[in-house]
Amino acid sequence: MKHRLVLQPGQNLDKQLSNFHKKNRERDTAIISLILGSGLRISEITGLDLDDIDWHKNTVRVIRKGNKEQYVYISDQAALDLKEYLTIRKEKYGINKSNKALFVATTMGPKGTSRRLTERSIEKIVEKYSAAFGKPSLSVHKLRHSFATRYHFENNNVPKLRRQLGHSSIQTTMIYTHLTNDEMHKAVNKADN
Repeated sequence: MKHRLVLQPGQNLDKQLSNFHKKNRERDTAIISLILGSGLRISEITGLDLDDIDWHKNTVRVIRKGNKEQYVYISDQAALDLKEYLTIRKEKYGINKSNKALFVATTMGPKGTSRRLTERSIEKIVEKYSAAFGKPSLSVHKLRHSFATRYHFENNNVPKLRRQLGHSSIQTTMIYTHLTNDEMHKAVNKADN
């Protein structure tokens, strides 16, 4: 499934947002694609370093709640979007070799140094794009939720979903299975009308 941030003709964007999109589209696409293609938490995304990606296995090493290290699968599309971002990362963001953060902000300050994106920065990125695409209520958590619901619908394997999401309790993961069942029940009832 493709996760593209492509602005269509006629979409209302002010000039500042349009410039932001042009400057950061590869990075922002990679971030949103990674959420939709892995279900990672925002803290896990901001904590990623370049060497946390295993391209051969399509996994990323994350530090989960409780400071637990885990390797999490990412979708093929998320891997493609990450590779595209990495082709422009160094040049576009003026990154020196010592900065190992995967996702960085545009250079700022007198020295023009890049820094790791913060959780709030990623929240604002999602908010900007969701509003631009007419979905102002989207959040990072809702994108994670979308991944989980889709994963459960496609695989119907709660233990694997629990591991992928990093839940310590199976009851937390079960929320996604109940929502999917409720959605299916509503769809069946709509067919009667």
